[in-house]
Amino acid sequence: MNFLKNLFFKKKQPTEPKEYVLYYRELCHDCDKVHDYMKDQNVEFNYFDCENKKTEPPIPIFATPALFKNDELLAYGIDVIAYFEKQ
Repeated sequence: MNFLKNLFFKKKQPTEPKEYVLYYRELCHDCDKVHDYMKDQNVEFNYFDCENKKTEPPIPIFATPALFKNDELLAYGIDVIAYFEKQ
């Protein structure tokens, strides 16, 4: 019985905020490239749809993807990859 309880009533662990936040738009080819690059490089990040009113970026952005750290815009578009390659 405990097994079933744990299976169906498992408490979700709160997710820790990641250092980086990447905002994207649906059907954005550059967003897919940057997302895949960051995953391949094992960069921990949160990924939010900037068109969703619940996850708006800290400042208005005009291009996606947009990379933020501590609410500071670091790079956008394919330049996000260049940002990490400089590190």
